[in-house]
Amino acid sequence: MTRDTCIICGKTPVIELQQGHLCRDCFIRYLQRKVYKTIRKHRLFSRDDVLCVACSGGKDSLTVLHLVDKLAKKRKQKLFALGVDEGVKGYREKQLEHMRYFCEKHGIDCVIVSFKHEFGHTIEEMMKIVRKKRVGISQCALCGILRRRLLNKYAKKLGATRIVVGHNLDDEAQTGLMNMFKGGIELAARMGPTTGAVKHPGFVPRVKPLYFCSEKETTLYTKLLKFRVLYQRCPYRKYSYRAYIAKHLDEIDRDYKGTKTSIIQNLLSILPLLKKQYSGGKIPECRHCGEPSKHGVCVVCDTLSKVGINYV
Repeated sequence: MTRDTCIICGKTPVIELQQGHLCRDCFIRYLQRKVYKTIRKHRLFSRDDVLCVACSGGKDSLTVLHLVDKLAKKRKQKLFALGVDEGVKGYREKQLEHMRYFCEKHGIDCVIVSFKHEFGHTIEEMMKIVRKKRVGISQCALCGILRRRLLNKYAKKLGATRIVVGHNLDDEAQTGLMNMFKGGIELAARMGPTTGAVKHPGFVPRVKPLYFCSEKETTLYTKLLKFRVLYQRCPYRKYSYRAYIAKHLDEIDRDYKGTKTSIIQNLLSILPLLKKQYSGGKIPECRHCGEPSKHGVCVVCDTLSKVGINYV
């Protein structure tokens, strides 16, 4: 058996990982086992949980939806997919079309909510107001806080006890560096396979079964299983701080393989201490919308008021 054959069965490989080459079937089994091991080891959810899978229709969210749905069907566990239409023309509607197709094909309940319906404006319409009023917030930052709000709101409304997200190893490594570079140690305490340092009935816990899966792996998985996926990124991502971090982290990881994995492993080693330090105290509620907020007004209400949008 040569170096360029699958290390398990000797067949023609489709991917090279740190541990060696894997063929199509061995890779699919490898990724599935890794995801299910993450769910068990980190106790991401139990059989009694109602699962809301946050799904954009992209490669990561379809991968996690596929794998978690297989497990849920085996356990006869309640699961539904929740998509958010931010209103990015020429991009999001295509992804959500793929989400609908996938859910219909696999018999998954599918719910889609939109910025337009909830806030009265698409993200692109909001950004025109932001630029006109010179509010200091980027499109990705605004989109992120509003998207998280809708996922949490509708997960609660539909009875979910866990929100399953498709964040992969690359995403987490990028977030770890962003928090470190911007001095967000308290934000780092909210990271990990289960998000959040403080429990609150207003928050539906977010869990990440793809935590140890690289973007390279999820991309290949969707291609091998021939999922309908739009592989291009959001057209606005290239202007974000995350895109800058991702570009340079990719370059470092190419020259020094395993860098992303090392970042995650080091984060996990200090995460218990961070969570312990920042888990104390009660979280009050926003006086406008009633959602959990460390301050009198939550970031969603505060930001939208600056933009001139009456949310509540």
